[in-house]
Amino acid sequence: MPPVASFTFSGNHAGTPLYKEVRRYVLSRLNSGDWKPGQKIPPELELAKHLNVAISTVRAGIKDLAAEGLLIRRQGKGTYVGQHDFQSQHFRYSNIYSDRNEKIITSREILSIKRMRASRDVEQELQLHNQKSVAVHSITALLNVEERPIACMQLILPVWLFPKLKIEDLRQSNVNLYTVYQQMHGVTVVRMEERVHARGADPVFARRVGARVGEPVLHVHRVAYTFNNVPVELRLRTYKAAGYHYLFRHKALD
Repeated sequence: MPPVASFTFSGNHAGTPLYKEVRRYVLSRLNSGDWKPGQKIPPELELAKHLNVAISTVRAGIKDLAAEGLLIRRQGKGTYVGQHDFQSQHFRYSNIYSDRNEKIITSREILSIKRMRASRDVEQELQLHNQKSVAVHSITALLNVEERPIACMQLILPVWLFPKLKIEDLRQSNVNLYTVYQQMHGVTVVRMEERVHARGADPVFARRVGARVGEPVLHVHRVAYTFNNVPVELRLRTYKAAGYHYLFRHKALD
């Protein structure tokens, strides 16, 4: 089990609850890599003594992070750092459904991987101006259902975070990419933002999936982030609009 480490509270100014400081402490340990995916963290009582707060405060902070999937509480065993699973989470973050309201399960076919300088828009989205390198990996793939292409995908990954990325890392079509990022490159995705746009099919998309140029498509634009809101992935997916829709289900409101 990893040890606790020194930490300075920023203070309870502006009405900030103390459990938020506990949350900040835990996130600092996750971000530094002191507490690794799948590892058991120190007991709540030990954390409470170290941080000089009530155990209820620690529990509130832990509960907050567990609700986000960053920590996993196991009854009678303790709390563990969450990790992406190679199989079970493969389509957890996909929101594309058929018109029969079935989640679309696709296989990934990598077409190419190139290393290049980021465009100005990509540089801004991935905040590369804050890094020494503005180089990116650009990966093109088809998404297939029963060997029939239904979508195109482009992944754009910062080279500074994935310096040793190889096409072989991405070719296992049934493996969750976020697990690959975490277990092979030490990059943990903790949240993401998605926008969906209505567009017309361009000639490249039409040729790859057998669509008509100009027919309606769904363009899903995702940016994934690691700790401290650092963007780590730009994922662009384009689906035929006919027969498919985007569905997001919000958790029950408090």
